[in-house]
Amino acid sequence: MKRLNLPKEKTFIGPALIWKRIAAFFIDMAVINLVILFPFRSLFRDIMPKDYNFSEAYKILSSSADYTGFLTSVSLVMSILVLLYFWMLERKMGQTIGKMLMRIYVVSSNKDLKAWQLLARNLVFLPVFPFILLWIVDPLFMFFAKTNQRLSEILSRTRVVEVYSLSND
Repeated sequence: MKRLNLPKEKTFIGPALIWKRIAAFFIDMAVINLVILFPFRSLFRDIMPKDYNFSEAYKILSSSADYTGFLTSVSLVMSILVLLYFWMLERKMGQTIGKMLMRIYVVSSNKDLKAWQLLARNLVFLPVFPFILLWIVDPLFMFFAKTNQRLSEILSRTRVVEVYSLSND
């Protein structure tokens, strides 16, 4: 039996489309909310009254250093787990669950993705100063950079890319 000698599809790697990146991020946030954050909800429910408003919550938190310290510790643990979600998946597969569904992935400007690069690109998930500033600056940078990179991606020398195919149509 003879094999067909068809031409291979021509492809190239380019920057991922912004809408795909945003969709992947929201998918990842849904996964994180379900897997990481949901188990901690009962801890917060036990501390805060059921029908609280902002001023009541502030009074509770400011009345006791124990409450504040506990909430800070739990928030830090949750943030580290979120950071590990991105770090481990991108380290092993080059993509998170959201990126897999959107068919985009992370690459290094160097040859291989290094652990420090993945840590640097995901520090935005730590809720401590100065990383909190990245919550606004980092995603906005993506819309103004020619390469569609976040600030943390430029500093970590990483990019989010996708495979494009050139059709003969």
